[in-house]
Amino acid sequence: MPSFKDGIFFFVYFDKLVLIQYKPIMRLSNKLLAVISLISFAVILIRCSGGTKTKQSGASANTEDISKGEVAAAQYCQSCHQLPAPSLLDKVTWRDHVLPVMGRYMGIKSEIERSQVVDPESDASYLPNTPQIDSTHWVQIIAYYVSKAPERLPVQKIAEPIHQLPVFKIQPTTQWDSIHAMASYVKIDNSVSPHRIIVADGLNNRLITLNDKGETMSASVLGGTVVNMLFQQDKITTTFIGKNLWANNFKNGFVKEIKIAAHGKITEAPQPEYYQLGRPLSTDIVDLNNDGKKDYLIAQFGKMAGRLSWVERPNGQIQEHVLRDKPGCLKTIIAYNSKTKSQDIWALFAQGDEGIFFYANDGKGNFTERKVLGFPPSYGSSSFDLVDFNGDGFKDIIYTCGDNGDFSQILKPYHGVYIYLNDGKDNFTQKYFYPINGCYKAIARDFDGDGDLDIAAISEFPGTVKPWQAFVYLENKGGFNFQAYTLPLDTPFSNGMTMDAGDIDGDGRIDLLLGNGYSNGNNNSQKQPLFMILKNISTPIAK
Repeated sequence: MPSFKDGIFFFVYFDKLVLIQYKPIMRLSNKLLAVISLISFAVILIRCSGGTKTKQSGASANTEDISKGEVAAAQYCQSCHQLPAPSLLDKVTWRDHVLPVMGRYMGIKSEIERSQVVDPESDASYLPNTPQIDSTHWVQIIAYYVSKAPERLPVQKIAEPIHQLPVFKIQPTTQWDSIHAMASYVKIDNSVSPHRIIVADGLNNRLITLNDKGETMSASVLGGTVVNMLFQQDKITTTFIGKNLWANNFKNGFVKEIKIAAHGKITEAPQPEYYQLGRPLSTDIVDLNNDGKKDYLIAQFGKMAGRLSWVERPNGQIQEHVLRDKPGCLKTIIAYNSKTKSQDIWALFAQGDEGIFFYANDGKGNFTERKVLGFPPSYGSSSFDLVDFNGDGFKDIIYTCGDNGDFSQILKPYHGVYIYLNDGKDNFTQKYFYPINGCYKAIARDFDGDGDLDIAAISEFPGTVKPWQAFVYLENKGGFNFQAYTLPLDTPFSNGMTMDAGDIDGDGRIDLLLGNGYSNGNNNSQKQPLFMILKNISTPIAK
């Protein structure tokens, strides 16, 4: 059963509906589709042929229908993703938003007719031509979820952090303030000296370069929207999600080499390395089959379709090897395996069958897939990384979930930052959770120089009652106890879109670069910065 999650993360760019219970935000990626989606989906009501009104609502369904609905859900709803528990969403969200969309994906005729999406390349072409489930089972599934779901979800219970960062000082970047600010990518570039800052303006396809003091050197309009950059000596392999950030089924993403001169001027290669890609988010260059030649690992998030694959060019001909023929790949991590003397792959998928997958390389470019961690579709997976939290020599997983721009736009108590510990055999157990509404990314580094890992986290979808969740700094106090801090009150940073950590000015301390996802929906002149620099002012690390 396909996921009701229909955007993409940290670049979940963005077929989002208008937000519910959030600050008014014009969703960057997809203003047009958001309006269309609102018209086409917000009016959806549960209506299946052959079902009575009582059965359709689920509120007064009989015990037999509810019991049979649980069995039917186990049969149908986990064919494409982890079986979601009714408790993950409230009754109204199941009944009026999620289940109608699921009906479309299952080929329920009445739902398809009521919810056609006008799309440059229609989603309808990806829907089944015939129902994948009979109407009786479908009504029973509705009865099960609506009757078993709570009236409302629990509220996250957590004390408000201290509004004074102990490690960082805000460095103003007012030159790039705007009423609509959307940073699709930020990078602290340590590949050159002095270091520099790179920011991609996702609304205007501008790539901005700044020096190590935060002063603008150049701003160049490129042929697409930058979402990732791989720095290699004198060239930068750059991933463009497409011509813009709108969620669509077009294949107009591409990978191209660019150069940035010392004074900031940007030069694009005449032709892309790879093109006709479905909303790619990242590109890695590594020898995956030990033939001495570099291969390209490309994550195509897509929309209704996507894939993770690696590409080689034997005899100059492009040869693609598909690792996972599913949409939603957000991030990949390459890890060298000393036993097989080859490069393994870790990947996070955030569409449909959400989870972290491990691809073991036999040394010849043949991979075996293993799902390491799985998550329900409502989690909205948004980022992950491999770091050793407990110092045992094995990489643990830090994971965030919080993409809340789908069809279940309610505050979810399970959104936030997770730490999963490695048992030494790449089996992972949850050790820590810090709740953050709409959490989008977390970076673990020793920011204060005391020898342990702290965590910096951002949220693109903070609740209106907790706007401070746009940025949270968790200082490690030992024993997996963390003290939470956030930005000073009234700091103009409301939607953490992307983030990077690194030493900007070469003083040996790890700074932060935050990318904003702000849009003023109040018809006034209030602005926010496209990005924010948090300068590390902790005690210098001994050299």
